[in-house]
Amino acid sequence: MILNTLVVNTSAGVELSYIDSGAPAQPSYITIFAIHGMIFTKEIFQRVIDLAPSKGVRFVALNRRPFPGSTLLSVEELIITETGGTDDSQREALVEARGHEIAIFIDIFIQKFKLPSISSGGGVAFLGWSIGATFAPMAISSVDSLPQDVLSRLSDYMRSLILYEPAPTALGLPTLKQNWTFLVDNTVPENLRLAAFVQWCTSYFDHTDIVGRDLDKLSWVLASPSRAPTFFNGVPLEIQRYGEDAATDLPFLFFFSKQILGAYRKAFLDSEVFPNMRRSFVCGDKTCAFGIAGLWAVQDDSKKLRGAGAKEFHHKIIKGANHFVHWDDPEKALDAFLDMA
Repeated sequence: MILNTLVVNTSAGVELSYIDSGAPAQPSYITIFAIHGMIFTKEIFQRVIDLAPSKGVRFVALNRRPFPGSTLLSVEELIITETGGTDDSQREALVEARGHEIAIFIDIFIQKFKLPSISSGGGVAFLGWSIGATFAPMAISSVDSLPQDVLSRLSDYMRSLILYEPAPTALGLPTLKQNWTFLVDNTVPENLRLAAFVQWCTSYFDHTDIVGRDLDKLSWVLASPSRAPTFFNGVPLEIQRYGEDAATDLPFLFFFSKQILGAYRKAFLDSEVFPNMRRSFVCGDKTCAFGIAGLWAVQDDSKKLRGAGAKEFHHKIIKGANHFVHWDDPEKALDAFLDMA
């Protein structure tokens, strides 16, 4: 495993930290770039990274700003993130900046490590997990405002965009009336909500029916007694963040929902953006209800926009998997990612 950083904005001194499985033995291979979700840092993908070389794939997980090793947000950026700023122009500029940083990271990594392109049997699969699926579309949707050489290079490499269990709200879609998490439960002391959410969202859930697409047949609150939550499966405390870095995610979802929705629709549903890039959605059948509801919401949104040229997408449901299958069963997770890549 390689731990390092890449500078993605020289003038502002912005860098993103990452961990890398390294190149597998064969000359041509797919590289998967993964963005973590709320609270858990890039190391939540460590077990997948350890497995990647044996599967003939390169796996790179990066930390978003302001998570450890990546550059903190400036005072101005932090204020806009936590308050929504003063107008849409400020919000749009900040979303574009976050997208550019990630897109440039991938472009620099491609050049630095001479990654094999799609034409040589390689290319890049871009995976956003949970709230990471908020940020992955921002990178794709913002590429048309990057220099032409960057856009041209990414066009030669970007083979797939994979949304891995985002809630509808993580894509700017409406909050469902059935939605419940500890994060929005006002009966739980505010200082305990993140910690309670972590143990709950790492659980397994017995949904009555995930075929009929009935939101009321999903288990929104009660976890299954059949299997212990991932939280108790050796997840190191040091990769869990409960401070200011993790706390920036919720206000960002709330204040930037319009911009998040626009980025997701442009990246995932617009047939003119990387027209040959595959779009996919992955979720488990034992995951939190919000992950399955996210899939259904995107299916409905795609159907609604199909007449406007919305790009069709693929999906995969992983049997027996929860929101942390990449930790509990990394081989099952990596196989699913590769199927969608």
